[in-house]
Amino acid sequence: MDLSSLGPESAPQTRSERWGPWATLAWGAGAAIVLVVSQTLGAVAFFVFTNGIARGVPIPTENLESNGAMLSAAILFSTPLVLAYFYLAVRLARVPFSEYMALNWPQWFDSIIGIGALIAVVVIAGLGATLTGQERPDFMSDTFRTARDAGVLPLFFFSFAVLAPVQEELFFRGFLYRGWSGSIGPWPTIALTSAMWSVVHLQYAWFFVGQIFVLGVLFGWLRFRSNSTILTMLLHGGMNALALVVAGASLP
Repeated sequence: MDLSSLGPESAPQTRSERWGPWATLAWGAGAAIVLVVSQTLGAVAFFVFTNGIARGVPIPTENLESNGAMLSAAILFSTPLVLAYFYLAVRLARVPFSEYMALNWPQWFDSIIGIGALIAVVVIAGLGATLTGQERPDFMSDTFRTARDAGVLPLFFFSFAVLAPVQEELFFRGFLYRGWSGSIGPWPTIALTSAMWSVVHLQYAWFFVGQIFVLGVLFGWLRFRSNSTILTMLLHGGMNALALVVAGASLP
């Protein structure tokens, strides 16, 4: 049979639209391993490097989870490896990377809605924290202080306001959303990826983990509405940058 005689909707599809749900889960688990291992290697490299250039000066190893300089180095080291991993996964799915990850510039109306919704969530969460007596998390102020003391504030801002949002949005609102939404639907996918994203932030108290879940739902909805992870990256990065500024302003 001559397939050229068929219309474009009749011809069999030869290109995969996405990885299926189980393959997406497997690739996602691999991405988590790459992320953890690469950040661990970046942290180790940081201590090796700093010891090498400042011999005789001890590197404090207590409270590593709030060492801003180390965390900045770990994120900087891990980002290209995580992106390369996702590029390989998408390439094997035979879909352009920008299409698979929804790297599309958002419409201005979606941007306005996203900014307004994010402001509303942040304000409501702030009021809720005040009314329930929640103390501001020490994580951001501690990491800001240690990065400032190490003289790496520009790298710290770049890592937390640019690189970390890029990694997380490509992971949760990009790769996982694309692989699951076609099988289980957008809203179950939004809820699932938001729950997974909030678990990544267990260094915070439960109130703030819940806040992160709500933000995940907002970002997932914006991803669904706008078909743009660029929008969620920009909002995520802006939110992180604001949190850093507030944390820095609270320090002596």
